[in-house]
Amino acid sequence: MNSRNADDFLLKARRIRIDYMERYGPLIESLRSKYGRTLFGATPGGVEAHLEYHARCYVVNALLAALNWRLHTSPEEGLPPLVEEAPVRSSGAQTIRRLDYLGVERDTLRPLLLVETKRPGTALPRLASAESTLEEKPSSVLCRGLAGEPLFGPWSEWLRSIQDYVRSLHAASGHSPKRVVISNGNWMVVFLAPEDAFSCGVTDPARILVLSDWQDLEERHAELFLQLEQSLVAGSMPSLTSARVSFYVAAEFIDRAMHGLRLRYVERPGVYDRWPAISVAPVIHLRSRFGTWLMVENRLRDFQLPDSADQLPEHLMQVRDAASVLLRETSASLGVSLVPASLVDHYESDDFLSLRGVAEFERDGFVLATGQFTHYLLPEPTVPDCPFHEWSICDDQGLAASSRPIPAPSIEPRVFFPTGRLHHCAHQRVTDAKASVITADNRDRCGQRSGTDGQAFCEIWRFETYLCCRTCAFEEVCTKADAFILPCQKPRELAEVRDTAETETGTRTEG
Repeated sequence: MNSRNADDFLLKARRIRIDYMERYGPLIESLRSKYGRTLFGATPGGVEAHLEYHARCYVVNALLAALNWRLHTSPEEGLPPLVEEAPVRSSGAQTIRRLDYLGVERDTLRPLLLVETKRPGTALPRLASAESTLEEKPSSVLCRGLAGEPLFGPWSEWLRSIQDYVRSLHAASGHSPKRVVISNGNWMVVFLAPEDAFSCGVTDPARILVLSDWQDLEERHAELFLQLEQSLVAGSMPSLTSARVSFYVAAEFIDRAMHGLRLRYVERPGVYDRWPAISVAPVIHLRSRFGTWLMVENRLRDFQLPDSADQLPEHLMQVRDAASVLLRETSASLGVSLVPASLVDHYESDDFLSLRGVAEFERDGFVLATGQFTHYLLPEPTVPDCPFHEWSICDDQGLAASSRPIPAPSIEPRVFFPTGRLHHCAHQRVTDAKASVITADNRDRCGQRSGTDGQAFCEIWRFETYLCCRTCAFEEVCTKADAFILPCQKPRELAEVRDTAETETGTRTEG
């Protein structure tokens, strides 16, 4: 469960310390006593004899999880990945080096957090010179070390290594991590401005947070939480209930609101086959003037997409009503009247990449931004009487998207609406266009897309491949793309196609 505040973090940190001192530490000592005796019978012991691996395994991993950084699996609730032993090519030595932990933005892989761990027996830094005094604060000692003064023990080498890591990450991505942490499982050093410290040579003791031991961590737990909690480092906010949103942003700082959905795609087992199930829950996306997006949701219930065509209007109405209630509750909490912005306007905005139209936050779990719409499905096609919902009509023209009709919902391909339904498209050219790969060469013709290079043009391809584009909330966004032309045309689109053709013909004639 995520830490929602510094109090949650403190309780988890205390449990981590208790577990280490009362369970894991004694176990390591017992194993060392039984199996680690020297030829002379001596048994080196105590926390100082523990390995860096012990600090990582029993303390650092848990502390990072308590700060909402997740390891090993797909990040929960949209958290970016935290990778152990992340490879990076040294910009100096041109060799591959391994970072103990690297936290990155999920979509861009921009570095956010660099964590290096040391043996529990290692001490905080002090100057190597005779004038060194124990009274000088470790943050000041680190500043002097970064300026080139030698430090006692391995600290000078550690700082050089981290400098190489930071510069190498910047060389590869154009960005330095926002935080750098060094810890031995007991003390912790947090560089709050790594680019200044390691790339620009500008050091300020006030920008280095040093926690000397666990007691210090407990006393300054709120400060540590604010500096290292995942969503705060990433510059994003966690999902909120409407009652909590006013605690995170004031109404006067909100400049955009949109409807959205959480969506879950599930393969459900049947007697003879597997069938798709799609559930959705409404959310509200809010953008602050500072570029931060918040997501508001009630978390009370979700709505499963019905198999029956007769039940679809009721489903859409239920989702619309729930979304309207959520919007009203959010407006009431902030004391303003929120009006959802257009989806087209969002796609044309400069900050689209910070909130894409469709984002997969874990396997088959998605967050959608739907703008003024409360669902990604429209009740009916915007082009009436289109014949291409029927496979047989497309097949007669040699334009069927599949070798045979799709009579029921399918997981391969992912088709929820079968042949003949108004939300089904059986036209080959549409399916081919939707499946087309986004590349660096065609991105200008594709327009803003949620997918990255190599992914499908269709925004919802990962959970529905044969949806009729005229029944999709993203229709107007997609049809603005120069590369995407549908065979069923609205009068306005027909006029635009005719004008384009006449212009091109005139150009060729003049040439």
